[in-house]
Amino acid sequence: MPDFKLKHWFLIHLTLLGLMILAIFQFFAVSQSLSVTVLDVGQGDSILIQTPEYHNVLIDAGEGSKVVDELGKQLSFFDKTIDLFILTHPHRDHYGGLLDVMQKYDVEGVVITGVPSKDPVYLELVRQVKERNIPIVFPNSDQDIQIGQNLFLDILYPLVDHSLIGQEVRNKNNTSVVTQLVRRQSDGWESLVMLTGDAEIGEEREILLSGQSVGAEILKVGHHGSRTATSDAFLSAVNPKTAVISLGEDNSYEHPHPETLEKLRGLEVRQTMVEGSIVWLWR
Repeated sequence: MPDFKLKHWFLIHLTLLGLMILAIFQFFAVSQSLSVTVLDVGQGDSILIQTPEYHNVLIDAGEGSKVVDELGKQLSFFDKTIDLFILTHPHRDHYGGLLDVMQKYDVEGVVITGVPSKDPVYLELVRQVKERNIPIVFPNSDQDIQIGQNLFLDILYPLVDHSLIGQEVRNKNNTSVVTQLVRRQSDGWESLVMLTGDAEIGEEREILLSGQSVGAEILKVGHHGSRTATSDAFLSAVNPKTAVISLGEDNSYEHPHPETLEKLRGLEVRQTMVEGSIVWLWR
């Protein structure tokens, strides 16, 4: 007579072993690619950079909990670390989702400009970052953040002589951290993505006048496609092949503005409200 109890025990453990092998394969079989994903978080911004060394950089986090759902689609079940979070500026559609992220993921470092906000959500966010002893970096254009072996986020704004720490400003959009994702190749530097936060024309002008190189293959269009961003001069200097706009469907701001879309004519234009989360891969 077969031992059904033993057979049942064996099948359970065999199934569990198979699931463990599948999960481990999922974790380690992730392509050794660099990926940039503009997450679909509705009317807001959130960009995930995954390096070939399995480092995760999250730039902004949208306003609500949707960012956690989108991160779950991009990250392995076992990958629970955000190595660096960059808040471009203190508007809730860029940081509101971080409290939810911090409940599920370990955030190892935070970049903020230091521009204050009286929003209770922002104050709670800062409190939790300090309570967890998460290192805080205040960026400037004299810094590069190395996120991979040959991969850097070149900070273009705030300018090195223009500290924003503790500064009360009328237009927080024009305090956005602007970064350029660049990769070192054997024959020089390759500029991949220009990440603008909500930077408007005034900040774009400051960046251009600083003389910094701003060219990039992909432009994350500033301020959700508003007419207040993406000047002709900035667009010409970046000279992208693709423009991506992060925004929510039927938003009350009527983004993207027709004037901005007209400027982008001739480029590949992609929108999260049309496609959902948008992913680029580089070998």
